[in-house]
Amino acid sequence: MTNELMGILVAVIAVSVTLGGLILTSNRGLKQDMAQMETRLREDMSQMRGDLKQLGDRVARLEHGQAKLEGLLEGLREAITGRTVSG
Repeated sequence: MTNELMGILVAVIAVSVTLGGLILTSNRGLKQDMAQMETRLREDMSQMRGDLKQLGDRVARLEHGQAKLEGLLEGLREAITGRTVSG
C-alpha cells in the first residue's frame, strides 16, 4: 500500500469515527429530550384527568338542577291547569 492510500484510509477512518461520535452524542440528547417530553406529557395527562373529573361533576350537578326545575315546572303546570301531565 502506498503512502497516499494509507493517508486516504486514515482520513476515511477518522471521519467515520468522528461521525459515529456525533451520531451517538446526538442520540443521547434525543433520548434525554424524549424522556423530558414523556414526563411532561404524563403530568399534562394527569391534569387533564382531573379537569375531566371536575367537568363531569359539574355536568352531573347541572343535570340534577335541571331535573329539579323540570319537576317544579310540571308541578306548576298541574297547579295551574288542574290536571296531571302524563309523561
